[in-house]
Amino acid sequence: MMRRSVAALARASRAALSIGGARTAAQAPRHPSRRQNARSALAWSAIACCVLAVHASSSGRVRADERTEPGRVLGLASAGVPMRLTVDESLGQSRFAPFYGNVLAGYVLPGTCLRHGFGLSFSWNFGHDGGYTEPVYAADQFVLMPSYLAYYTLNTDFFAIGRAGLPILVRGGPSVGLEVGAAIAYRIFAGTGVFAALNLDGFVGIGVNLLASLELGVVIDYEVLP
Repeated sequence: MMRRSVAALARASRAALSIGGARTAAQAPRHPSRRQNARSALAWSAIACCVLAVHASSSGRVRADERTEPGRVLGLASAGVPMRLTVDESLGQSRFAPFYGNVLAGYVLPGTCLRHGFGLSFSWNFGHDGGYTEPVYAADQFVLMPSYLAYYTLNTDFFAIGRAGLPILVRGGPSVGLEVGAAIAYRIFAGTGVFAALNLDGFVGIGVNLLASLELGVVIDYEVLP
């Protein structure tokens, strides 16, 4: 009788241990181990570091774009070929007007990437124009043009210049007009480079004359240090 009781107690203990082990195994996934916690913490730390790095780099770019640059002195010398968009055959005009030369002196105000300035240019014609009806001889027309300048830094090597001015014919007949143009310049050395420009002009004199011209030239671009 005693042996049966002991055997029954042993079976009950084993059953209890089996039930307890099953419960422990069922509950184990609800509580991750310390190693899993450490891995999760490392993963979230890496994500946070990446986010902070991206934010810092973007902030650095914004600060670089907003940095104030000193003023600049500009000098441009170029030659251009104009094409008439309107041709008056009664004046002996052809599609292409004579080549011309142009020099410009200007100043760009301090600022960020996009800056503003002003300039004064002087241009003259190289060749004969107008046939025998209204002849214009070489160096017979002089034009002065006060202009607004827009200066945009693309990178350390390239920059762009936009301009809008009022060309005034001071020799070769009274005339006034409007010019808009844009140029891309490349720095070969510090303060010296080359550029190409496209201009659109309109003059009011004997009729209305519209021209488009292409210029190639050299540019001098120096900072004015405080």
